[in-house]
Amino acid sequence: MLQDEYYLIDRENNDDYPLFSWDQRRGDYGLGRPVDSKDSIKLTIGEPISPNFELVDYHSLPTGPVVSKKIIDVLAPLNIYGAQLVPAKVRNPNEDTPFSEQYDYWFIHVWNRIACLDKDKSDIEYDEVDGKIWGIEELVLNEDILNKFNLGKRLIFELTEFSSVLLIHKSIKEIIDAVSPKGCRFFKAT
Repeated sequence: MLQDEYYLIDRENNDDYPLFSWDQRRGDYGLGRPVDSKDSIKLTIGEPISPNFELVDYHSLPTGPVVSKKIIDVLAPLNIYGAQLVPAKVRNPNEDTPFSEQYDYWFIHVWNRIACLDKDKSDIEYDEVDGKIWGIEELVLNEDILNKFNLGKRLIFELTEFSSVLLIHKSIKEIIDAVSPKGCRFFKAT
């Protein structure tokens, strides 16, 4: 079953592994299209910051994953369709000086979106007035639609219907798992 080939990636449930926030205007990131990125984006460690915070290989922004060199080194050679690897500088907002240490990370800007949510078979929470999806309790992908795309065009993508769902093909999951990253976990899309 094609659905069994997909995973959701998420931050490990550990309050010492902080979420990141934008430290600049987000611009066109998160709008489902490639972004012309020449400079590193600016991020900050998000509040609240644990006194024991630890920077690991995987962190999250509301608009996507932020990863370390360990993960970027295995993803960059793949040149994955629909995913831009954007350099990022992350700072700790609790350090008052303008020259505080910045940490090198990469934002994975996924602009590839595929409308393949099987709304009839999925368990969806939505607004009855405007039909906007609030959450998905059970995710079912429309395999007929997915089969129309070459595998290379669906290795990593967001659901068009609910762009906060990032799906990763098992081959990419295995490549990431092979470097034993700290801070991320995978869930089968089923």
